[in-house]
Amino acid sequence: MRTKIKFIVTGFFAYCISLHSITGCKTTVPEETTIKAIEPGFDIMAQEKLDEWIEQVRSNDPTIRSAAAVSLLGLNFREAQESLIKMLGDRNEREDVRISIIKAFGFMRDDRAIYDLINLLDTESEPIRTAATDSLGRLRTNDALQIMIKSMRNHKQTSAVKISLAKALGNTNDRNAVEALIKMLADNDQELREAAKNSLEKITKQATNNNDSSWWKEWWKRNKAKSREQWLEEIVLKQEENSKQLESKIEQLKLEVAQKSIRLIETRAEKMDQKQLADALKSDYPEVRIFAVKELAKIKDPSIPEMLMSAISDTQEEVRIEVVQALGTLGSEKAVQILISALSDESLAVREKAAKALGQREKQDAVDALLSALHVNSNVSVVYAIIEALGQIGNPKSVDHVITFLSHEKPNIRECTAAALGNFRDSRAVEPLITALSDDQERVRWYAADSLGKIGNPTCVDSLITLLADTSARVRESAVTALGQIGNQQAIESLLKTLKDNDSRVAERAAESLINIKEMSFDTMDIIATAFYTNEDYKRAKHLFEKQLERYSNQPQLQEKVLQSKIKLAKIFMTLKDWQEALYLYEEIVERVPGDDAIKRELIRCLKEMQQFDQALEWYSVWITDNPQNKQFCWQGRLDIARTMYEQERFDKVKEVIESLKMDDPALGGEEIRAQFESFGK
Repeated sequence: MRTKIKFIVTGFFAYCISLHSITGCKTTVPEETTIKAIEPGFDIMAQEKLDEWIEQVRSNDPTIRSAAAVSLLGLNFREAQESLIKMLGDRNEREDVRISIIKAFGFMRDDRAIYDLINLLDTESEPIRTAATDSLGRLRTNDALQIMIKSMRNHKQTSAVKISLAKALGNTNDRNAVEALIKMLADNDQELREAAKNSLEKITKQATNNNDSSWWKEWWKRNKAKSREQWLEEIVLKQEENSKQLESKIEQLKLEVAQKSIRLIETRAEKMDQKQLADALKSDYPEVRIFAVKELAKIKDPSIPEMLMSAISDTQEEVRIEVVQALGTLGSEKAVQILISALSDESLAVREKAAKALGQREKQDAVDALLSALHVNSNVSVVYAIIEALGQIGNPKSVDHVITFLSHEKPNIRECTAAALGNFRDSRAVEPLITALSDDQERVRWYAADSLGKIGNPTCVDSLITLLADTSARVRESAVTALGQIGNQQAIESLLKTLKDNDSRVAERAAESLINIKEMSFDTMDIIATAFYTNEDYKRAKHLFEKQLERYSNQPQLQEKVLQSKIKLAKIFMTLKDWQEALYLYEEIVERVPGDDAIKRELIRCLKEMQQFDQALEWYSVWITDNPQNKQFCWQGRLDIARTMYEQERFDKVKEVIESLKMDDPALGGEEIRAQFESFGK
């Protein structure tokens, strides 16, 4: 039983190491680390486990292959080693299996297969050659080093093998390889010389592009007698230069491990399991903990705030920030209590985020906590966030407290205070905000104007009108918005003048403010719509006239004014070339003012623009019948229509019209007009 336990513990240790290797971490096994060998006479269950691991080396899963190979080597059992070496040299064995075994020998720094690894450097498979080279570089025993040096200097060895050995020696970082590598600089093979030079630079930390063997011999002559401590002392500065890059790489590797862990959770069917996510909150990697917080926040369960409670004291600021933001989306009482505790966090960023999150809650205890924190925090960003949160909640209890910050020495605090006060819609803030309209910071002035508009108290209209002369266009823009929200007659008169502001944004905002005023009399709407028409802002004029007609058309006392508005609206439709809408109005208007020739002409123009000549001729017939005094007007109009059709080369239609008109009047409206009609038939 004791033997079996040792077997399992040994395998598990090796398995964990292999997993770190697979994830990409530069995990190293210290020189003094040893794994106890399995005791002789192990039982049948141990033998079965051994056979199982040998079989798992051939698994299709690279993680299982690597774990099995490393575990077998960790047993330090002759049968296990011989099985692996046999598979290593079997060319019929799968390539991925051989590569996993190669990597296992390198990872465990096991030099018992060194000759087999060197032989593999001459294989046709590039992945196997690469894996063998890497593993040889990890074998840092003195015997392994001497065997590689001897093999590299063997003149019978191929250049490809020598090159791989040169690279492997460089990876050992062993100064005992320097002399052998310097000798390779004199070789005829340029690629071998380059590999030797790169390995020399790696071992000696000499950043040089020099592959002259004489230079290196001289350098080695000066430095080989130095102790290891002296040598390291000389290169420490260079190491420090690279330290930042190394730290960056380490952080990147950690990130990669975290990302792989996250992907592992995501790919599991039970990825939204609360227990699994709760375990992820304890991960060594902050990225994994942040992922877990985000996923937990998506689960709408009352127990989630309780699960996040431990994470609010996480050592990483980024994690605590994520927890605070997650709690802000959860509406439970527990979430509010945790957020309140976060207002005392050592991190300014966490306190700021906690205040913002509490701003999403409309609970009295959140207001009390924020007010308490407001008077004990001196950091500007935190105070800013608290004031903003109080404004979002909008509890009247906070108004007097917030008002005091309108006189704060920091402009951005006065700014956020001015903005927040508008959300309370409380008249207590009107006078302080009017005072803030004179602040030397334009952002304070414009937020003060915005808030006065939201409150809507007419008391501030005179002050807002004065603000229309402000040198800042943005401030004037806020002033016109506020005046539009108040919308009394005095505000409207000022906005009409501002339509001529020299800044297009201000003028545009004034127009929008005017058109959005809800309560307006007929005459006020008429004045504003006419102003838009005069400024050639036809679309707004159209919108306002239509709104006016919709609201007041059924009031008998306004019928004459309504008629005039319809005439103006019809003209706007014509200006916009909306002939059909204009026609609808003119057909109604002409019935009410039958004697107005100007209206008739506009109606006929709409019909002509729409190519509805027959309907135009019908109107002329109606008007002659109703009043003979229309004869000259109507015959001239008929002639114009015939001329238009003639210019369109609709000759048959012109003849048809003339014949039809002769039936009404053979004289065709008189000698002069008849002569022009007859000219169309020539």
